[in-house]
Amino acid sequence: MDLQVILLTLVSTTLVYSAPLIFTAIGGAFSEHSGIVNVGLEGIMVMGAFAGSVFNLTFGKELGGLTPWLGLIAGGVVGVLFSLIHAVATINWRTDHIISGTVLNLMAPALGVYLTRLLYEGRGQTAILQHPLSTTTIPLLSKIPVIGPIFFTKTSVVAYLALSYRFSVRGC
Repeated sequence: MDLQVILLTLVSTTLVYSAPLIFTAIGGAFSEHSGIVNVGLEGIMVMGAFAGSVFNLTFGKELGGLTPWLGLIAGGVVGVLFSLIHAVATINWRTDHIISGTVLNLMAPALGVYLTRLLYEGRGQTAILQHPLSTTTIPLLSKIPVIGPIFFTKTSVVAYLALSYRFSVRGC
């Protein structure tokens, strides 16, 4: 296998899988700046991913190519609602931030599996998404010798949005 093909696969896969982590890290930085230690970020991510998957599987046929983008919004909304548990517990009930975040992290995967079994007739996982977020090739930039095919061919637009937002935020 050619070194360029290996790098193309490695970089594009890294960008695709790093986008949710980048957005979560930005959310954690905002939390930290407000004085809340948000240990429950992983649990919030799990519930957002669960909601996005269920949305995609439920509305995929009706919405077509728009489904993954609306699924991202649905996942974000569920993530916000799930993080309200942490906010109410730490701010209103004055529980310890670490304990509340740990509860979210322990509760989210179990809740996701339980709801999956309820929604999908006892199966422990959802079906394969028929409308995933697609990868794209950036026309002009992909023609740059050596780095063009590696960084700008078959990569995720969401990853570049995450990176551009990350580097435009000051103080994070």
